[in-house]
Amino acid sequence: MPREDTNPEAIRQHSLMALSILDTAPEAEFDAIVRAARRIFGCRTSYISLIDTKRQWFKAREGFDPVEVPRECSICATAVEENREIVVEDLQAHPHYGSMPEIAAMPDLRFIATIPLMGPRPEGEAVPIGALCVIDDKPRIASPQELTELRQLAHVIETLFKTRLDARMAADALAERKDLVEDLRRTQRQFELAEQMTQSGHWRVDLKTGEIFWSKHTCEIHGVESADQEVLDHALEYFLPHDRPRITAAFEACFTDGTPYDLELDFRDAKGLQKRVRALGEVERHEGEAIAVIGVFQDITERYNLETRLRTAAHVDELTGLPNRARLNQFLDSAIDSACSAGRPLALLLIDLDHFKAVNDEFGHEAGDRVLIDAAAQLVGPPFGGQFAARLGGDEFVMVIEKEALLQDLDETLALLLEKLKSEVGEGENRLQVSATIGAAWLSKDNGERSALLRCADHALYQAKRAERGTAAICSDAIAGERLRVRPNLRAVG
Repeated sequence: MPREDTNPEAIRQHSLMALSILDTAPEAEFDAIVRAARRIFGCRTSYISLIDTKRQWFKAREGFDPVEVPRECSICATAVEENREIVVEDLQAHPHYGSMPEIAAMPDLRFIATIPLMGPRPEGEAVPIGALCVIDDKPRIASPQELTELRQLAHVIETLFKTRLDARMAADALAERKDLVEDLRRTQRQFELAEQMTQSGHWRVDLKTGEIFWSKHTCEIHGVESADQEVLDHALEYFLPHDRPRITAAFEACFTDGTPYDLELDFRDAKGLQKRVRALGEVERHEGEAIAVIGVFQDITERYNLETRLRTAAHVDELTGLPNRARLNQFLDSAIDSACSAGRPLALLLIDLDHFKAVNDEFGHEAGDRVLIDAAAQLVGPPFGGQFAARLGGDEFVMVIEKEALLQDLDETLALLLEKLKSEVGEGENRLQVSATIGAAWLSKDNGERSALLRCADHALYQAKRAERGTAAICSDAIAGERLRVRPNLRAVG
């Protein structure tokens, strides 16, 4: 039904409400368009803004900090209200804008080109709801080619608006499905551009005919020219074996009971290139009846690899390659729970390198780094390979021993480790002997949590240092508080 209200402002606010886009998080599609606009003009600032009742809110922006500004001082708001492009070569010299106090107060604001963005039509007439704008701090003349490309980007944004609204109103727009299909054909190229920018494609499975459609970019993600029958018959095989049950179960649940899905999966395309993909699917219904399963397929490999590298960097010591303190905390909590549940023995070793400061002082930090790297290599070398070892910082290391063969005679294991951690730096009379001092603690019912176990090992380390550097001490009792209520059971090794 058409809206009776034909007031442009009312229609504009109704369109924004229907889109549910105000105050939403950044989205890659809009960010990519803003970057493209800025590159085209080689300008300082570009943004996509939406005109709310009293403010201009920025959905995407480059070279611009505010999230929103008042509507009354906005040139873009004027372009939206009057539904016209505004291109000013030099705002400060302009007879109208140059006399405005808010423009005069910003002498770096010189060039502007703003294109109104038409809102989708949820009901009746369409009006502009925002603008694509580029700004520079130097006067300039926009070329026809630049303005044409800016208008093309504006068309892509309008297509994204329409796609967003279509997704939200699919249930209410089934009666207009035929018109939507025709509209999608006319804007196919714009969808292809949007898919290319976001590295995503769409697909559809007709539940009545079994016909399957893959968009061009869906085919590209799969590494095929087109989705012929042979490709479609083996579509599941593109997912790695461990993820095939997940996507199969998700699709079947979507097909049988309408459960939508959103999964990240490991994938190998037809050319053998391993990727990370995001797969979304939901049921398309007509008059309550499921007629198709539709979805989006996105290549998120670059983002996934970046997140993986960041996660790894957050838990790895850069110098030695060993896990760091944060990763130790995670591992130790899990190892203690597992050992206590299964009744398995576990020992924690705190390790300090002796005379490390002297190495740095006499031979430099490069020599000190080599000592740390060599010590780390010993902690992961035979026979300790497979045991968790981490660097806490400085010359402090930790090892969690769970291997039965190493725990059967912990004294012998510690003596072997002490021997392996001995080294020399320098030559002749300038030689320095580097050794290690170790404090060890058995996991027991009294110290079955990380902090208690660490305190026990730390006390053993302190006692070993007091006795003699280059030795080890074992504490088998829990040390639960800042001060010891009883004298712990300590045994010297080495």
